[in-house]
Amino acid sequence: MVSSLIFWRESPVGIISLAMMSGGDGIADIIGRRYGSLKLPHNRRKSWMGSISMFIFGIIFSVMMLYYFSAFGYFHLGWSTVEKVVLISFAATVVESLPLSEVIDDNITVPVTSMVAACLLFGF
Repeated sequence: MVSSLIFWRESPVGIISLAMMSGGDGIADIIGRRYGSLKLPHNRRKSWMGSISMFIFGIIFSVMMLYYFSAFGYFHLGWSTVEKVVLISFAATVVESLPLSEVIDDNITVPVTSMVAACLLFGF
């Protein structure tokens, strides 16, 4: 909600944050539960398949949404956009894989990490 209120259509930051949460983390849960028999060494509640899915689908959803909004002229994106999204997706995936869910829910840590990384790479 904070991401939508602060960053909505005028900034890629909000779009990436929402795409990472809905696309990346959403698909990671589905794939991880279905095919995630090989668990991460640092967090036995998360799987390699879930983390790989989050990384890949976070990139796909983010890039698709960014170019959708870019097509309507809300902002203009260059070729470096995909590289930045890959870095943001990596940061969000690493934070999502950490055993923090007992303390802070990943529904908070993933969008906050995505917002901070996107602000650093795209600017506020």
